[in-house]
Amino acid sequence: MDDLGIALRLFSLLVLLVLMALLSAAEALLSRLTREDILHFAEAEGKRYDVLASLLRQPRRYSLTIITAKTILMVASVLLFMTLFHYPVANAVLAVLMLVIFTELFPKNYVQSSSGNATIQALRVLRVVYWGGCVIFIPLNFIANIAVRVFGGEARTEQDSLVSPEVLETLVNVGDSHEILEEDEREMISRILNFPDKVAREIMVARTDMACLDISTPEGEVLKTTIECRHTRIPIYEETIDNMIGVLHVKDMLECWAAGEPIDLRQLIVDRGPFFTPESKKISELFRELRQHKQHLAIVVDEYGGTAGIVTLENIIEEIVGEIHDEDEVGEEDAYIQLNANTYSVDARLNLVELNEKLSTELEAENVDTIGGFVVDHLGRVPEQNTVFVYRGIRFTIIDADERRIHRIQIQMPNTLPSE
Repeated sequence: MDDLGIALRLFSLLVLLVLMALLSAAEALLSRLTREDILHFAEAEGKRYDVLASLLRQPRRYSLTIITAKTILMVASVLLFMTLFHYPVANAVLAVLMLVIFTELFPKNYVQSSSGNATIQALRVLRVVYWGGCVIFIPLNFIANIAVRVFGGEARTEQDSLVSPEVLETLVNVGDSHEILEEDEREMISRILNFPDKVAREIMVARTDMACLDISTPEGEVLKTTIECRHTRIPIYEETIDNMIGVLHVKDMLECWAAGEPIDLRQLIVDRGPFFTPESKKISELFRELRQHKQHLAIVVDEYGGTAGIVTLENIIEEIVGEIHDEDEVGEEDAYIQLNANTYSVDARLNLVELNEKLSTELEAENVDTIGGFVVDHLGRVPEQNTVFVYRGIRFTIIDADERRIHRIQIQMPNTLPSE
């Protein structure tokens, strides 16, 4: 009879441990869910996305299920463990080891490399557990909320989600449609989702590329500059570019010129003060601030207060809709030209991350965003034209440069270097 009792307890423990392991695995899978997974499910299979959306749009359901079910199962397991042997200390040690290893560490480590299909299966398991135990889960949660209020806390109607807010927001963005997304639609959604991660320094027009005017610039030079750059707004500085004092709206200047009035820059910018933003400002926040202040252009300042560059609404919008080719920017066909199998000619302003993706390289430097900046950082100076150096087997040749900056670089990958 004792043997039968022990066998029943062991079998019950096995069932409890398996259930807890499944819940821990589901918890780990949900916490690893990414925005890209949502997009993949949306365009791959409608039914799978349906399962995902129906559950994740109710974060209270799955978080309540996991938290409450694991707690109940753990209490039941501990009680059973304490009845296995006549040695309480041995029972306690065994309970801790089994619960930590087989219901937490093992399942969570096991699912680290699992595919998206495992996430869908986990959600289906949670749905079954929820409907099977909601009679217990909901009253317990209700009592817990009452206790929170009694002790002066604020009971929330929804539990904290195991899935990040970005993932939940993606579900809303993608919508309930099961139609396969077109390639351009997928790309745009991806840009929207990555939008909050970038900062002003990554998308700004650098100070060396800015079209700006000194407040004392003669009228003829003002007209010439506005015609050449063809911008609608031009930053105005006094004495030094680090002392920005306003923004010229070209339409205001043209109205003066058309009326035969003298072009007085100081008068034209009297109500057009500059809008400053730090290099580290997230572009999602900058976008809101520009709209709030009804501005189209922000002066980006570095940690010392100097002018680092400018960011326009167009720059920010390009992060969503893609490149809007303009006269003040590097066209994609000019920024990156493949000369032969493994030799490339690139504009020095090309983003270093983008270049690494194109060439499968790992070029990096602190506080540097462009390939030109990488070269200057590596050499410790602005190199002269025709300067050649090799870095990690990659040959860099400075095609075009002046005393202030690099304009164009030729990159030759290792397997095309001539033998010496």
